[in-house]
This record gives sequence, structure tokens and C-alpha cells, in this order.
Amino acid sequence: MASQQTPNYRLSRWAGTDRILMEEFNSDNEKIDTALKANADAVAAAAAALENCGNCFITHGTYMGNNQLSKTLTFSKPPVLVIIRELTNSSSPYHMILIRGCTNANGYGSSSSAAVGVAWNGNSVNWQHSGDERAEFNKTDHAYYYAALLMAE
Repeated sequence: MASQQTPNYRLSRWAGTDRILMEEFNSDNEKIDTALKANADAVAAAAAALENCGNCFITHGTYMGNNQLSKTLTFSKPPVLVIIRELTNSSSPYHMILIRGCTNANGYGSSSSAAVGVAWNGNSVNWQHSGDERAEFNKTDHAYYYAALLMAE
């Protein structure tokens, strides 16, 4: 008979003078089997819960401006949040944050901001501004960087 047990699962631990019993091996195997099954069930439940968490996707890219009064970005899934930044060596590049559901945004630069009209349609977001050329985020031959958070469908 085992004179000691492991601290976590109380499995048999034999000393050199202990008599080894088949029943102890069988009992230990049952404990191990039960613990492994509980762990596998917990992992499966966590994986299933994760699938239902409404995960999202992040994408990013660049585009070149073409000086049109409006600009549309289209994604593989509906965007929830889009951040656009002018790629420039300026110490204060313009940037704009678009949040799904909001119909306006502000483009921000070194010391000013300019209102921008925003429209959301499925997998696309469109904005337009008819004032400050930099705030349109579509100036000819200017590069812009965007990052977007997309909804899981």
C-alpha cells in the first residue's frame, strides 16, 4: 500500500518498502482520466465561448489622394472604427477618427480642426469636406495611412 500521495490529485506515491496494490493503480488511472476529461471539457467550452464573443478584425493600408471632394474606403467587413493619418514628414500631420454611426468627424492638424461629413454603407465609409484641402484627406499625390477595426459578421 502506498505510504504517500501527490499534493494535487492525491495519486499514490510509493516508498521502497511499500507494497504495490493493483487497486491503487486503477484508482490513480481513474483520477487522471477524470482530471484530463474535465480539462478537455473546459478547453472546449472556452473555445465555444470565444467564438460567440463578437470578435473583430483589424486591417490597415494606404491610399493616394486624388483631390476629389469625397473619398470612400471599402473593406472586407463592415468597419466600426477607422483612423486615417496623413503620411508626411510634418511634425503635426493631419489625422481623422471615424466612428460607425457618427455622421461627422473632425480632421485635426497642427493647430486646427475641420468638420468632415461621414456616411456609412455596409462595408464602406465615405467622407467629404469642401473647405481645407488638407482636411479632406484626399489631397492629390498625398499618401494616407489608415487602420480600421472591422466587425465580425
